[in-house]
Amino acid sequence: MKIGKSGKQENRKKRLHKGIYILPNIFTSLNIFCGYYSVISSLDRNFVAAAIAIIIAAVFDTLDGKIARATNTTSKFGIEYDSLADIISFGFAPGLMIYLWA
Repeated sequence: MKIGKSGKQENRKKRLHKGIYILPNIFTSLNIFCGYYSVISSLDRNFVAAAIAIIIAAVFDTLDGKIARATNTTSKFGIEYDSLADIISFGFAPGLMIYLWA
């Protein structure tokens, strides 16, 4: 009589846990996309769309952190990727928007 999980169940659990690391990174990628869209909109002198894209990026930034903590899938890569997204969406994009607007 074997007590515990079978090898098949453990393997499935490992694959599921491995695959869930992509979930917060998807939201971080959407954050970067919004920052990129804000830059493009600023260069086209569409400052309202640029500002809205920055606000949406803030929503994605909040969600990716909450999802990473809730699923316990934080990694060194995820931390660095989130920092890159923050620089683009909350540093470069608003700075360029304000510079071109003023």
